[in-house]
Amino acid sequence: MNWATCIEEHLIRKDHLAKARVPASIDAAERFVHSAERTHGIGEYELSHLAAYTSAFHSARALLFSRGYTERSHICVVLMLRHVYADDLPLPHLLATLDKMRISRHNVQYGVQQVSREEAAFTIQFTGKFLLLAKERIAKV
Repeated sequence: MNWATCIEEHLIRKDHLAKARVPASIDAAERFVHSAERTHGIGEYELSHLAAYTSAFHSARALLFSRGYTERSHICVVLMLRHVYADDLPLPHLLATLDKMRISRHNVQYGVQQVSREEAAFTIQFTGKFLLLAKERIAKV
């Protein structure tokens, strides 16, 4: 699958109301990163990982919304942002990490994968960086 397929299959759509959704998505990203930190602090590493991914996903959605698109697929958010921000370093590298977190989130939520303390801490750190970068990019649009 690629970004063009996502558009053809209506998993990514132009939406003139999308930009209005940016603040709520950033707010959700901030709430979930705080939840990730709190759950990490009590040793709930799987929940921490899920909250961190959800935060990063909301940051990614905010980037997508800021460009006038909405989504119906986690993978398509990553694919579309890779296309839109292909030359905007360090975003392609961060999106690769987000995609790995997406797969891991799926395995934790629907499978039996466990998350170590270190992995959960990494996802929280990543999520914080990604949120700050998303806010910077959105401010430039």
